[in-house]
Amino acid sequence: MKVFFNLVFALLLILICIILFNTFSFKSRQIEVAPNEFIDVRKGCISRLQESIKFKTISYDDASKIDSNQFLNFHAYLATAFPLVFEKTNVIKINKLGLLFHWKGKDSKNPIVLMAHQDVVPVEESTLNNWKADPFSGKIIDGYVYGRGTIDDKGSLMAILESVEMLIAENFVPENDIYLAFGHDEEVTGRNGAKAIAAWFKQRNIIPKMVLDEGGMITNTKVPNLTKTAAVVGIAEKGYLTVNLTTSITGGHSSMPAKNTAIDILAEAIVKIKQNPFPTELGEVVNSFMDYVGPELPFTNKMAMANRWLFSPLIKNIYSNSPAGNASIRTTQAFTIFQSGIKENLIPGEAHAKINLRTLPNTRENEIISHLKKAIGNDLVKISVEGNKTDPKQVANLDDETFSHLQKTISAFKKDIVVAPFLMIGATDSRYFGEITQQVFRFVPFTDLEGLHGVNERIAIQEYKEGITFYYYFLRK
Repeated sequence: MKVFFNLVFALLLILICIILFNTFSFKSRQIEVAPNEFIDVRKGCISRLQESIKFKTISYDDASKIDSNQFLNFHAYLATAFPLVFEKTNVIKINKLGLLFHWKGKDSKNPIVLMAHQDVVPVEESTLNNWKADPFSGKIIDGYVYGRGTIDDKGSLMAILESVEMLIAENFVPENDIYLAFGHDEEVTGRNGAKAIAAWFKQRNIIPKMVLDEGGMITNTKVPNLTKTAAVVGIAEKGYLTVNLTTSITGGHSSMPAKNTAIDILAEAIVKIKQNPFPTELGEVVNSFMDYVGPELPFTNKMAMANRWLFSPLIKNIYSNSPAGNASIRTTQAFTIFQSGIKENLIPGEAHAKINLRTLPNTRENEIISHLKKAIGNDLVKISVEGNKTDPKQVANLDDETFSHLQKTISAFKKDIVVAPFLMIGATDSRYFGEITQQVFRFVPFTDLEGLHGVNERIAIQEYKEGITFYYYFLRK
């Protein structure tokens, strides 16, 4: 028995030594660079942002509702606001409303693409009284510009144009060709905007060296246990899939209900699916996030991330307790529509439901269907997949010089900032470029943005000016 306890003690000691060795050798991946000085942005940049918000460039699922004149008038305004950009670049219209600017550099073989989108989501009439200012006024209140699009995504669109206008005025010629790609329907899949723009590149065999679109941001609050400011850069994004559930049986009069109705069967199926979520996975992108964030965390958290081979169950459990964390490590399922019945005293014979799934990279459709069928366990529930789906396979290479350039620009932008790659939960226009280049990144240089798709969307004046500075140095260096 003594020999046994000695052996256990020795093994425990070895385990502790391995854990501590891994923890203390878990070195920071952050880089030290000289800080950039904030530039004197062009006078009137705030009023130009305000003016851009006034154009109701709203995209709708029903294309007949789109007011194309709002977009065309916005284009005309941009031409007056940024005369050098329109004079010195080749302006290409894509499907009439999409904009592509080609700024020629010294080398045309490795172009850079900066993306943003012109369109915004509608504003619900029921929420208008909760806005501090008219959502299409661009009004300034307490140092913030309010309005739909200030952060999604006219803020970055206008900041990019401001930086390019300044660089052209300085007679700067970029090392690489620069393309500015501004789609007009990102909020409704981007099929006629960004997808068509990416097809334009494909047709001409133009392979971007890197693409930078909206996505991640700077945050002081969204990385648990991190006491420093973080800049999270999307290097991949989840897929999109909508599944229909349908059941059809004999209905009847509500005074004589059968043991199981269509509603009963489908409701039970939904409960079973909720009780059987998709498995968790610390995939390539999440592991990269931990590699960059882990060394900057307090000792206990650092120890866990340095020893994922041992602590991965604990890490998964912690991640699963928050919506954002949970979405990072598994394919998620959200029931968004349930339809059945037409009359209060008539038991319906059919019931329909929709599940919107956001899939982890490299998740196969047949795996999704197989999981759902197994969870439901009832052949009376039929499963079908809608056509509007995406399955992005692109994951940026962090060892490439493009990520190094982006990390250096961000690190010079904010003092003691932690730059970390992460998995985008939502979809962006940049997924279409993921089909032609691996180096696609998703990041905007703004901090803890508020009101995204909601009430009182706004951006701080100082944040916006700093964003112009970021794009200026990103392009200049």
